[in-house]
Amino acid sequence: MTKVKNTAIILTGFQNDFCSPDGLLHHAVKDILARNRTIENTVHLLDKIRDRGILVVFTPIAFSGDYRELGSNPVGILKAIKDAGAFRLGTRGVEIIREFIPYIDAITIVPGKRGLCSFGIPKMDSLLKKHHITHVVLGGLLANICVESTARNAYDRGYAVTILKDCTVCKSSIEQDYVEKYIFSLLGRLKTHHEFLTEIE
Repeated sequence: MTKVKNTAIILTGFQNDFCSPDGLLHHAVKDILARNRTIENTVHLLDKIRDRGILVVFTPIAFSGDYRELGSNPVGILKAIKDAGAFRLGTRGVEIIREFIPYIDAITIVPGKRGLCSFGIPKMDSLLKKHHITHVVLGGLLANICVESTARNAYDRGYAVTILKDCTVCKSSIEQDYVEKYIFSLLGRLKTHHEFLTEIE
């Protein structure tokens, strides 16, 4: 049985540039976003845990207009973000999705994410320790990049890890199936959000 008081849900990537139809990177995730019903499932999760005393943390990724945080020669996914002009402070694309707004008072937003892992935010670990968290439950985008990086780091730090597979998104079904089958099973438990909710009832 999951102990609610020692559990935190960490969500990342639920921002307009990924999740809204006019988002700059929406084209890359829209198929799996729809297949997994990721937004609907995560909203259902937020609704059902409201007033349950579970710490919900959202770690948005955001950059200055000139992407100075990435240095002069970013590579990989961060280069793709810069090339697309995505997740820039002051734009609609960087904002949390509108579906989360009804729950915003119950979400602790922790800014400062500039890379893949939510634990790259300096105060992240101290926030969890302050709330006596021993178990982290993860969801978001991209499953095989930011969620995976956060899961690995949480695992290394000694947290019990659960990944909510129907609250995550990859760019393709091949990537989604691979990370669920071969990566997440090594880092913790893989559950649907319904299974998690059953555990805490």
